Amino acid sequence: MATIYIKIHDKSETVYIQSILGTYSHLAWVRTENPEEGIIKIISTGDLIEEVKKLLQNLKKEIEFEEVKILIDK
Repeated sequence: MATIYIKIHDKSETVYIQSILGTYSHLAWVRTENPEEGIIKIISTGDLIEEVKKLLQNLKKEIEFEEVKILIDK
């Protein structure tokens, strides 16, 4: 499994980013880790993590966020 934590700058966009990522359910599962801080947890498999990273790079054009942590189980 691979997990990416992102922090959204505008917490009001939490539902928006979850909706967008939710449409790619074959790539990852999305959970709000800490709503007060705008932290979202994105869980994927190791073989799809590069696709998830590409998707996040494209989303940065619309939503301001930063990657906080990436964990990959080997």
